[in-house]
Amino acid sequence: MPLGAVWGMFSDSVVMLVLGFSLIGCLIYIHHSNSKALISQISLIKEEISEKTADTSFDFNELKEDMLDMVHETIGNMQPPNAFDHLLGALAGPIQAWAMRKAGMNPATGQMLDQILPEEIHQDL
Repeated sequence: MPLGAVWGMFSDSVVMLVLGFSLIGCLIYIHHSNSKALISQISLIKEEISEKTADTSFDFNELKEDMLDMVHETIGNMQPPNAFDHLLGALAGPIQAWAMRKAGMNPATGQMLDQILPEEIHQDL
């Protein structure tokens, strides 16, 4: 084998190794910088929590009013179902049963069809 051919295979291997180690180095650097950012965020959150828990006065009436406001807002945004909602609700069951059969499951029990005896499969379908 000529020396040029050997060096060509060697240079390809060296290039792949250099690229591989460069990629690993980049991943380690990104992981390290993300870890530092995460640690700083955790420390900020811990400080905020400790500041809030240091103040022992807690107003339950304010919490109650906020909860009631959320409930009233949610109930106020509710709408009665229309005909399209009822149509989709009626179609959901057969579509789900078809998808379960397609996946090899018994729609009535959720059990895999290959776990059921063959005579039971023919009765169920």
